[in-house]
Amino acid sequence: MRSSEPLSETARGIEEARRILASLEAQAFSGVAATLAEAAESLAKTARELKMIAPDEWMTVEEAAAYLKRTPKAFEKVVNAGEIPRHYLTERGILFSRKELDEWLMGR
Repeated sequence: MRSSEPLSETARGIEEARRILASLEAQAFSGVAATLAEAAESLAKTARELKMIAPDEWMTVEEAAAYLKRTPKAFEKVVNAGEIPRHYLTERGILFSRKELDEWLMGR
């Protein structure tokens, strides 16, 4: 019986270490999730402010496609080909700056 006692103590120690590591992992993921949520909210707030400052300057994907005289599907192909113009993500979608679209178009 005595020879199994150190093994059971080792097993308990390993199990305790696993619990501690799982707890630390959960705390780390929670911290990352909170940081990402704060960043997303900050970006959304910035996008709302930009839209309020110059509402004619900012366009949705559909408006950007129309501005570039493309159908939304054709514009989507450009985006999927990795040629996406500079854009900003908001909680309601993607916004494009008219000025930056013009610069992107001239640079092609």
